[in-house]
Amino acid sequence: MSTYYDFMVEAKYKDKWYNIDLHTKDFDGKLRHQYLATFSRSFVGQLESLIDGAWRIDFDDLAESTQNLLLSSIPAECEDSVRLEQFYVAGNLVDFEKLLKAPYQNEYYVTRNQIAAYESHEIDDICDYLTVHEVLELPYTARSEYVLYRWNDVFDNAEKIRSMVDRLRFQVECFNEALPYEAGQSYGDRAASQVRVIYRIS
Repeated sequence: MSTYYDFMVEAKYKDKWYNIDLHTKDFDGKLRHQYLATFSRSFVGQLESLIDGAWRIDFDDLAESTQNLLLSSIPAECEDSVRLEQFYVAGNLVDFEKLLKAPYQNEYYVTRNQIAAYESHEIDDICDYLTVHEVLELPYTARSEYVLYRWNDVFDNAEKIRSMVDRLRFQVECFNEALPYEAGQSYGDRAASQVRVIYRIS
């Protein structure tokens, strides 16, 4: 069974976190929550660095509105299982914008044989690779098989990630525009002080 990552967005304003995901209206008029994005583990591409570097938070650490969204989407008898799920903070808006500036979509340690097969088109993609930390955990004699290699994704993940970041920016802009105006408050003060992108594993 494939592993999927469901991404959500929260913004902080006046010391309180809010879920700022978008919603669509069904034919019956009901609003349906939309994740920022959903990616299979096999196709995360550049997102892997943020996924692997994420830190865990509990259900109770989520924004109250995020908790309510998650609980409202399941039967009442399943609430306990959702509360026991693990959630991860993958980064903020700047972290995701940096992905768009990377000259290569992938930069990992790969065996010389895999590189040769990839460059001669014997294989379509490189699926077996290691981070620098994983290479250092190998026996010394095995490390020489791996070299640092940079390559672009063949599954067009760059465009999907760009779309994800554009949507993230849009959601933050919508949240800031919707904040109530207070007398004497500048436009800069009417903005989220922090933004965090959270994922759950499904």
